[in-house]
Amino acid sequence: MSSLTFCSLSFTVNGNLLMPVHRRRCIYSLNAVSVLKLVAARQLLDESAKRTRGLVADLYVTECVDRAEMVMESNGNSNVTDELLGESMFDCASNYMNEEYVIDQLRYCSSEGSFELGKLYHALIIKTGIWFDKFVATALLNMYAKCGEMASAEMIFGTVSYVDVASCNSMICGYVSNGMESDAFAFFVKMGDILDIVSNHYTYSILLSACGSVQVGKQLHAHIVKLKFMSLTVVGNSALTMYINFGMIEEAENLLEGLANKNHISWTAYISGLYRQKAFDKALTQFCLMRKNNTEPNEYTYSVALSCAASAEYYDYGCALHAQVIKNGMISKVFVGTAIIEMYSKCAELGNAGKQLKEMGRVASCASWNAVITGLVHHGEVGSGLEMFRKMLNNDIACDEYTCSVTLKACSLLPSLEICRQVHSWVVKGMFGVNLHVASSLIETYAQCGNLEDAEKVFCLTSEPDDVTFNAMIKAYSQYGNPMKAIFLFKKMVEKGILPTRFTFLAAISACSHCGLVQQGKELFESMTRDYGISPEENHYSCMVDLLSRSGQLENALEFINKLPIEPKAPIWRPFLAGCRFHCSLEMAEMAASKILEHDPGDASVYVTLSNMYVEAGKVRDALKQRELMKSKSVQKEPGCSWLEVNAKIHRFFSGDTRHIDTPKVYSRLDNLMQKIQNKTTRELGKVTEEKCFFHSERLAVCFGLLNLPKGTTIRVFKNIRICLDCHITMKHISKITNREIIIRDNYRFHHFKQGCCSCGDFW
Repeated sequence: MSSLTFCSLSFTVNGNLLMPVHRRRCIYSLNAVSVLKLVAARQLLDESAKRTRGLVADLYVTECVDRAEMVMESNGNSNVTDELLGESMFDCASNYMNEEYVIDQLRYCSSEGSFELGKLYHALIIKTGIWFDKFVATALLNMYAKCGEMASAEMIFGTVSYVDVASCNSMICGYVSNGMESDAFAFFVKMGDILDIVSNHYTYSILLSACGSVQVGKQLHAHIVKLKFMSLTVVGNSALTMYINFGMIEEAENLLEGLANKNHISWTAYISGLYRQKAFDKALTQFCLMRKNNTEPNEYTYSVALSCAASAEYYDYGCALHAQVIKNGMISKVFVGTAIIEMYSKCAELGNAGKQLKEMGRVASCASWNAVITGLVHHGEVGSGLEMFRKMLNNDIACDEYTCSVTLKACSLLPSLEICRQVHSWVVKGMFGVNLHVASSLIETYAQCGNLEDAEKVFCLTSEPDDVTFNAMIKAYSQYGNPMKAIFLFKKMVEKGILPTRFTFLAAISACSHCGLVQQGKELFESMTRDYGISPEENHYSCMVDLLSRSGQLENALEFINKLPIEPKAPIWRPFLAGCRFHCSLEMAEMAASKILEHDPGDASVYVTLSNMYVEAGKVRDALKQRELMKSKSVQKEPGCSWLEVNAKIHRFFSGDTRHIDTPKVYSRLDNLMQKIQNKTTRELGKVTEEKCFFHSERLAVCFGLLNLPKGTTIRVFKNIRICLDCHITMKHISKITNREIIIRDNYRFHHFKQGCCSCGDFW
């Protein structure tokens, strides 16, 4: 049985509408209603029978109530429509149709996008002969336009005997709302030149929202000023919104000041524009000015103002806004409640964010829950974020693609491959798998969880990948040391006509950097500006310095830095220092270290790197000096921490850790392995005892994995700092001795150890 659209029609004996539709209590059951399909509006006048869906839901016409109830009682459990009775009721209903009722119903169809229901009313209109009423024709045209059926709207417009500015405005509005801006302007020209209909202020208000270029917008604005329509608030608001959408805040401000009758829409549009331009301070100032002008903010104004206050700098202002919202009775509005949650979340006031969500209760929307989850994940409360996601599902809150993305982000930060797979299953079940943003998040999460194979599978199953999807996969190949695959994918992306973005180039150049493909990296960097007009940013420059420094071209790297159009800060000097360390250039390393410490005096890795280099150069006193400097400046080296997932639980290990319950077994297994590995060196501040290096965190984590994961299972370990050379050599040998694949993700890249080799080619 087809699904039914419920629509109650109530008339008096004289044919006047008895009470508003959709407000009456439906009297009949679903089965009873199915009996009275009215032969689907007489099979849509026979010519549209195949498109019939099931119009009616209880036609309650006063003169045939008894007969209707009798039919329903006798056929309530039947799926068979009594065609004769159905048609007679259709006739009875159509006899009492009037223009007022039809227009009301068509407006409902327009607002709800009920295209199928609208078509059936169209059939009733034709049958009853009120088709020629100009108001009915305009309402019908407007219904088709708002339902996205412009071809039908055009057909109706071409057949009606009388057209006026209202029907023309409906056509223009339909074109604009359906993204057909050029058609809207073409119709506007036709409206004046061919139809000889004079446009009104509403016409220009619609056209202002359709302007695709600043030039056209300014010309239209000038024309409106000439016609003296700018004094009308609705036109002024449209012009204001147009300038804001173009990012022309100064013009919008001048326009706002010139509006004689500013209303809450005017102020909200301007404040929203400032928010989009990240001019938060000015936006909040304008909000205060709005209140001083005795213009009462609505829920959308408060939402934007709260979004502007969503940072620690404006936290007190956000709290004051929260108090205003409560005082003005806006707290029950979903938009406002969600904005309050976002404000508290971004200000790291996670307790207050959770409290607001709880107070919203069942009113809380998907966006409200997303705001809490995002705040928790962003501020490092990943486990709590995933727990909140579980509660969201238990509360039967309909999730969206953003929920998927932020939850997958949480999985990648843990990182937990098991939870990622569970979320992936939920994504497939919820039919979000076809969403490109979700697919991109899945690719990135699988890659971050050390599972490149599943990331590739998701990419291959994405039918029409976009630039974000390609970027995610190229980045994954880059991190795993597969430059040729990354470059191949880059070329494939261009061949498909998808323009690479700055993120694409960053991932592709990084892939070249990891594997010493200097020439290819240079070509990509030059192509970025030459072929695509993308200006390099700091991270692109940093990547190029890394590319040159890793390959030993330190002089070229230094020359590149000195010629940069921006001031080189710590992110640019760090890869240069790493290159100096790798190629043992102490003098250049000292210079790079001083540059980094100018911008980031608390960077412990700089002191450690210099200390190690001094020891290797035989300058023990200088090495000790670096340690003393660290101590005097209270700079502490971040302790190495490694973790892995076993049986859906995260196990963490620190260097020399003895807190884990399986410590004796882990140490015994490590000792057994190390006895089989000879001639290994360790380095940490130049004076690391063999025992301390022996128990580095990644070694403990790998041994725990060997003890607890099934034979043949890949061991995936994650580390917060860069893997040292000694452990890198050790992992290669362990992978060969145990015949296990070991994947270690440090804070820089992935190392895939297999049969004594690493995917980085010992180049990291």
